[in-house]
Amino acid sequence: MYFSGTYFFNFRNLCEGRREWSPAFNLITGPNGAGKTNFLEGLNILSGWGPFDGKVKISSLVKWGNESSSLWGRIRGEESADISANLGSRCALKRDGKTAGASETRRRMPVLSFMPRHMSLIKGGSSCRRQLLDRIGVLVSVPYARILHDYRTVLRQKSAMLRKMRDPRPADRVLAPLGSWLWSAREEIIRMLSGEMDNFPGLLPRSFSFFFQRGGGGVRENASDDFRISLEGMRDKERYSRTPLVGPQRDDVKFMCGGVEASAALSRGQSRKVVSALILASSLAVERRLGKKPVLLFDEITSELDESGKASSAEAILRTGCQIFAATADSIDHRGVEIHRMRDGRFL
Repeated sequence: MYFSGTYFFNFRNLCEGRREWSPAFNLITGPNGAGKTNFLEGLNILSGWGPFDGKVKISSLVKWGNESSSLWGRIRGEESADISANLGSRCALKRDGKTAGASETRRRMPVLSFMPRHMSLIKGGSSCRRQLLDRIGVLVSVPYARILHDYRTVLRQKSAMLRKMRDPRPADRVLAPLGSWLWSAREEIIRMLSGEMDNFPGLLPRSFSFFFQRGGGGVRENASDDFRISLEGMRDKERYSRTPLVGPQRDDVKFMCGGVEASAALSRGQSRKVVSALILASSLAVERRLGKKPVLLFDEITSELDESGKASSAEAILRTGCQIFAATADSIDHRGVEIHRMRDGRFL
């Protein structure tokens, strides 16, 4: 899938205008504050994901002094459609003029976006790695978003029970099937990524590997048994700490390099290339499951990469065959990259 054209009106600091796009690599360059990230965010909204910051009010995305904003995109590829998003107090999505839900839009127009914070997948905290698993899970599995939402709802209830020193076992009986399902789904995602990483040997150090680590579990192979037995084993510790210690909220992905944790073994530049490989492997995994090539959005793609790293990353990205929108203050001199320059919210 790819965006062949877009039109934004009254969105953040962007000037009104229509733009045509390459189905391959679109590099958006310009100084800080030019509107590069805002443009990527508009594509993220059109594809059903919403703003990059999920806590931001939709009304704050409308250009100052206006009551509403509208985004439009024409998609081509495995299927063709016009999609639009009208922003006011909320976001209303439409596909070919008919109301469309966010979940349906995400699967029919798959988009994977990666911001600077995602580049800390190797050296950062576990929450960033869980977010990657969830983003892939929502695309490749229809029930994933609903089960994750239900799990988080009951988890909040259990947390309140523990804080009030009440018996959390009623909540655990609901959490167990939801949490074990998420464990199994995330393990499958890791297997999918592992199978695709070999496509990007130029971005990986020698002896690189990774595996899924169940949060608070690991005493049994079967996910359902593991969740139940781990809960019983952590019962006293949870009561003492007054916080849930078993479940997907504590999951992690461990990256190893030569038997050492990759966070300690790799430089920042090496880590960034590994993250690029993970992102590209994610795109292939999504394509294999959905039968559609996703659109990839990158913000600050060239940060901390030398010229050789920029070239190898661009080459690997182009090999996926996906449409790319990459924003950077730098430039990439590589055949197949179409450059679009921005300044003060306007494409030049």
